[in-house]
Amino acid sequence: MRPVLMLFVGTRGVRLADMCNPLAEYADVVIATSDQILAQRADTLDDTVHVSDIVRTPDLASLDVACRDYPGRVDGALSFSDDMIESVARFAAGRGLPGQPPGTTAAFRDKYLQRGLLAAGGLPVPRHLEITDPNQADKALEVVGLPAILKPTRGSGSALAYQIDQPGELRERLREAFAAAPRVGGAVAGDTAFILEGLLVGERWHRVDGFAPYVSVESVAVGGRYLHLAVTDRFPLAPPVLETGMMLPSSLSEPRRRQIIEVADQALRALDFRHGLAHVELMLTAAGPQVIEVNARSGGALPYLFPLAGGPDLVALAGRAALGELPEWPPHFDGYAVFVAPQHPVGVRVGKVTGLDRAAEVPGVGAVIPLSVKPTSTENFQGTMIAAVLGRVATPEQAVTLWRDVMSSVKAEYLP
Repeated sequence: MRPVLMLFVGTRGVRLADMCNPLAEYADVVIATSDQILAQRADTLDDTVHVSDIVRTPDLASLDVACRDYPGRVDGALSFSDDMIESVARFAAGRGLPGQPPGTTAAFRDKYLQRGLLAAGGLPVPRHLEITDPNQADKALEVVGLPAILKPTRGSGSALAYQIDQPGELRERLREAFAAAPRVGGAVAGDTAFILEGLLVGERWHRVDGFAPYVSVESVAVGGRYLHLAVTDRFPLAPPVLETGMMLPSSLSEPRRRQIIEVADQALRALDFRHGLAHVELMLTAAGPQVIEVNARSGGALPYLFPLAGGPDLVALAGRAALGELPEWPPHFDGYAVFVAPQHPVGVRVGKVTGLDRAAEVPGVGAVIPLSVKPTSTENFQGTMIAAVLGRVATPEQAVTLWRDVMSSVKAEYLP
C-alpha cells in the first residue's frame, strides 16, 4: 500500500508542481492550504498533478482544524515554507507521526528567542535586543551599538531587514518597519517585534574571488539523527540585504567545510532540532563560523540545486524523512549548481525589465523564470526578485562568471 503524505503549502517556497511531482513517485499526496495562502502565491492548485486530495479552508486557523479532523489515512506530514512549520508539527503530534515537537518550533520562527537558546547552548552570538516599540531606538543603540542589523523577529526572505550604520538611521527605519510589518508579515497590532543585533563581519575564506563571506549548511534529521547534506556558497548581497544567489556544493576545502558543519550541528542541537529539513546560515569570521540564523526547512532554491548538481532530489528526500526514513549515505555531486536572483531596489515602481533573453544565453544557464516583469511596486520588500536563474557549471570560477554575466544582463527601468 502506498504511503500518504500531507503536504502543507505556505506562502513561500517551492513551486506546487515541483513539490508534488517528486513525492508522487512513491506516495499519495494530500495538499493542505488556505485561500489566504493561495492569494499570495504566484502559482495555483491548477498547476499541480498527482494529488490525491486537497484540504482547503479560508484561513490558516481553520486549516489547522480541518487537517486535524481529516478522515483519511496520513503517514507523514511536511512543508517547505516557514509559515507552516508550527502547523505541521501540531498535525504530526496529533496523529502520532514523525515530526518536530510542537514546543520547539517557536525557536525556528522567532529570531530573538533563537539567539537566547543558541547562547545558552554555548555558541557565540552578537549583542542583540528585542524591539517591540519604535521609540526604543536609543535603548537599542546603547545595548547593541553600531554597525548593526535590524530585522523582524519573525520573517523570511530578508523582508524589512536593514544594515544600520548611523544612529539616525535606526529611528527612521523603525518607524518605517513598524508601519509596514502588518502588510509584509501579516502581524497584528501588538504582535510586531524586531531584533537589533551587532553586525557579524565576514572574512574571506574562499580561494575563488566573487563569493560572499557567508554560507549555509543543508541538513536532514529523523528522530534526532542528523545527516548533513552539503555546504552552500553565497554570492554578494544587494542593498539593503537582499540575496542574489548561491552555488552548491561549496568550493571551500574539506577542513573548512567540516569546521562549518560542526558549528551548524551544535546550533541545531541547541535548538532541539529533531525532524525534517534544516537550513543553517553562518558568517565566516576571523573567529570562525558564527550562526546568522537557523531554519527548520529547506532554503528557497535548494530543492532545485541538489539534483542539478547531481545530488539527491531534496523534495523526495524530505518526503521519505516525513515517513521516518533517514538515508545513511553521504550525497555525491558531479558538478556545481548555480542560482542567480537579480533584485530590484526596495521602494520603487517598476516600469520595464529587459535582458532576460540575454541571461538565458549565458553559458551554463538552463532556466530563466521571470518573477517581476510587469509594472509593479517593491514597496515593503514585495516583488523585489526579478527572476530565478538556474544553471550548472564545471568549476567555481565558471559559477562566478555565470553570476556576473546574468546580473549584468538583466536591467530594469523605474517609474517616478
